[in-house]
Amino acid sequence: MAGAAANGAAVDGPLGGPEPWGERAAGTLRLLVEGAPGVLVRVPTAPAGLDVPVRGTMIHDPGDPLPPAPAAVLLLVGTDVTDPRACTVVRQAAERGFTAVVVKERGQDPARLIETADACGIAVLTAGDAVPWRQVDAELSCALAAYGIGGAAGAAPAGGAELFALADTLAAVAGGSVAIEDLDQNVVAYSKVSGQRIDALRERGILQRRVPDIPAQRRQYREVLAAPGVVRFPARGDELARAAVAVRAGALPLGTLWAIEPADGLSDEAAAALRDAAQLAAPHLLRALHSPETERRLRRDAFRAVLHSAGLHGAVQHGAGLNGAGLHGAGLNGAGPPADEAAVRLGLRPGEEFCLAAFAPEPGAGPSGAALLGHLEAVLVRHCAAHREAATVAATVDAAYVLLPGTGAAAARRFADAALAVVRPAVGDGVRAAVTRPHTDLLQPAALRREADDVLRATAAAVRPANGAPAPAATVDDVRHRILLDRLGDELDRAPWLRLPGVTALLAHDREQGTDYAATVLAWLAEVGDVAAAAARLTVHPNTLRHRLRRVRELFPLDLDDPDVRLAAWLDLRRTASVPLPASARRP
Repeated sequence: MAGAAANGAAVDGPLGGPEPWGERAAGTLRLLVEGAPGVLVRVPTAPAGLDVPVRGTMIHDPGDPLPPAPAAVLLLVGTDVTDPRACTVVRQAAERGFTAVVVKERGQDPARLIETADACGIAVLTAGDAVPWRQVDAELSCALAAYGIGGAAGAAPAGGAELFALADTLAAVAGGSVAIEDLDQNVVAYSKVSGQRIDALRERGILQRRVPDIPAQRRQYREVLAAPGVVRFPARGDELARAAVAVRAGALPLGTLWAIEPADGLSDEAAAALRDAAQLAAPHLLRALHSPETERRLRRDAFRAVLHSAGLHGAVQHGAGLNGAGLHGAGLNGAGPPADEAAVRLGLRPGEEFCLAAFAPEPGAGPSGAALLGHLEAVLVRHCAAHREAATVAATVDAAYVLLPGTGAAAARRFADAALAVVRPAVGDGVRAAVTRPHTDLLQPAALRREADDVLRATAAAVRPANGAPAPAATVDDVRHRILLDRLGDELDRAPWLRLPGVTALLAHDREQGTDYAATVLAWLAEVGDVAAAAARLTVHPNTLRHRLRRVRELFPLDLDDPDVRLAAWLDLRRTASVPLPASARRP
């Protein structure tokens, strides 16, 4: 478990250096192909046959230099098989000892690349276009790890109890508490040795089974996962010094292993034990990649990437609100898998309808809003696990979203109403729900998320039914008029020069003189010019209302007899002022 220190130092020497590829056990290309049939589509060429050695995998970015890696398999992420530069990388891979390269054809003809590979004596494997590269690497590493190949020792038996035993053994050597974490910073195992050195941060992580996600710790995790060996973090405040190492299978990161250092520092023996323990933990974390819970986590990660991309782009495009643009191109705004791969991960079949449901606490939840959203997400996850297994749940800073594959409008609304019946007793009656129209294209996540956010915003301003009962889930059809007005109001916020000068002057007069001209005009407009009804709203005499309206015409450049001016004034005023409910709608 990470501490708060931001700087670490890699351990020099053989304990921290990368393991030489040539010292690893080797399998064969045949073992790899047979062990990952769902990932590898075909073998276009294998000049030396399939019984050539394989000692691990490596992911390669076309812009990075290619290191020597005898008998490794190179994953050419983001490579166009028709690009002449891909042939250059294949030749370099052959020169540096790689056994094979893995590519995705994506409808292109790889003939030129295959011809180059034949000439160089290196095999070419093709992966399914819709399979995420992370899954490709995980499947290939699993196929190797099953035989103790690929950097993950196979000596440790499977099962959670063994990881706890491994943590206990390491704690006895290191002298301090040990935690093994996955890539989501979940504590999957920890030491329970009597008298071990421990601090409050470690205790909290053990109790919550998760490390708090704060910026200083994210920097530490990036440093550990990028380092070839042990990284050490000095003590800071109440947090004790720590040493950490990445858990990997080949080039695939699986998690991290953390040990609190003893008072006199980490010994060479403890550093070696830490690195050995990371190798022993790898097969367990690899097996976890195939568990149902991990599949749900991977779906959640892909869904969060979709939502994050839509939100980021929307913040730039629209200034306010979480909207965005499509996911065309290589990835989700630079994070996450391409949209077609995300769709496969999320269970969305081409042309099939899906809906997005969004849930949010009542506005003004205050400092507890983040905790409420976390609780809301957890309740929705449990509900979907029991009643809608294909659904994926993810929360942002604004709302918790549920993606509903193979779902039409009526079914999505039934789901949302049923979920509200479960969520409200656990989280609070103020929780609202929105349901989008059915969509068929994940390549337009901005429109999907903006629609859900717009419905939520409209329901935040809606009046609760007269009987006080919580409102059901809302759809676009329920609040389309409010969405239209909200978006027109957004344009006024983005371009203040569009505001009517008379309305600006009226609002300033109210602020400076304590008058109620804005509320008067709003009430009169809301009652379509009915003076008696507007006066009743304001609980004033009709003559008082008439007098105020005359003063508005005298003081401000507003021609309220012009219907277009009335419409523009009402739209502007409703963004900045409020009008009382009619007496019949007020709750006692």
